[in-house]
Amino acid sequence: MSFAVRLTAALTAALTAAPLVAGPVPLEGFQTEVSVTGYNNEPINTYSENADFRKLGRGVGMLQIVHDAGQNPCTAFLVDDTHLLTNHHCIPGVLKDPRIGATKLISLTWVAGFLEPGRADEARRFSVNPDPVETSAELDYTILEVTGVPTDLFPPLPLTDLDATEGMPYWIIGHPLGKSQHISREGCRAARPPIGPAPEVQDGVRLRHLCDTLGGNSGSPIIDSSSRKVIGLHNSGIEKIGVNFGIPMAEILAVSKVLKIQPDPDPRPTPDPKPLSLIMTLFPKELGVGQELSIVADVPTGCTPAFVDISPNRKLTPIPLEVFEKVELNTLQTRYQVTATSTYGLEIQQEDEKGPHNIGYLCSPSGVADAAQLKAALRLVVAALAQGKLDGTVTIDSGPVGYSFGTYVVK
Repeated sequence: MSFAVRLTAALTAALTAAPLVAGPVPLEGFQTEVSVTGYNNEPINTYSENADFRKLGRGVGMLQIVHDAGQNPCTAFLVDDTHLLTNHHCIPGVLKDPRIGATKLISLTWVAGFLEPGRADEARRFSVNPDPVETSAELDYTILEVTGVPTDLFPPLPLTDLDATEGMPYWIIGHPLGKSQHISREGCRAARPPIGPAPEVQDGVRLRHLCDTLGGNSGSPIIDSSSRKVIGLHNSGIEKIGVNFGIPMAEILAVSKVLKIQPDPDPRPTPDPKPLSLIMTLFPKELGVGQELSIVADVPTGCTPAFVDISPNRKLTPIPLEVFEKVELNTLQTRYQVTATSTYGLEIQQEDEKGPHNIGYLCSPSGVADAAQLKAALRLVVAALAQGKLDGTVTIDSGPVGYSFGTYVVK
């Protein structure tokens, strides 16, 4: 595949030369929830249980609100052993929303572990005290008391008061429309600018993001995928400008007497740590000539990945590492990314082959810089991709080589 790279014609030349509950009415919040660029909110159970966002999602559940006018789903997540965080417009605001017409709460339940579509009966349910421990209409947050939650199964999510950064990838985990747990991660990132005034009928400032949501996502955590911590609380969106909003966690932490930032765990490595998952994210899934492809790849620190694009006719095109921004996430993991705000861009050209492409990277502790080793590994990876195995491990003479790929279509 060939790419046009912003700012450097030389690099362009180098690249082109290389060959859940029936019938609930979603509580949408103050504004319409927004699908920003085609709905990219996926069932989380399609991903490996070892993925970091699957682990973080264990502390996220559906808040089932039953009242005298019916029921509404929101999302709420654990912030410590006995407290949930959600939106004020979910609780107690549901009783003040004229669109709903509710006057009395009947029950409030936190549904945790609802991961399989259509199998809500297998989830765990915990009674929630409907009287808020702490709430703010202006900041649209509510802290609720929940008891009996086994935090070894459903651990609290860590919070951060970090400032939002334009283009930073986010994850939003929640229960859109009361369905099983979903995640928004494709194209999910801080908007430009990342912080701005609240939309009409709201006050204060808001975190602006481009993550797809639906009614029921209200109260979802906005997770900074670099720090793996909650940077905001999703609450609304405006369709006409294609932006969703959340309350910066820094704003909530500044006034809350309940919420605390937990200290980072001991950074010393544990004996025999488990290998980290290789993660590869692409956006968009379909694009035409002149459009740019965004890539975010998280790899174990110490591994220098070899990126490659594979066309429908199996033409292999290496992608130089110089194209990617390198971000040290922590002592164990490094991110390589090309996004809309990066110095360089990956742009589809007229001569690019139409149809489905695979793009991703290979990674091994010993490296795959040697041409013969790379060729041997790629031969096995291409065969695995043909069988639908987008990530895994292949073994060559020098040892195991991990790989992770995604698929996009050139129209």
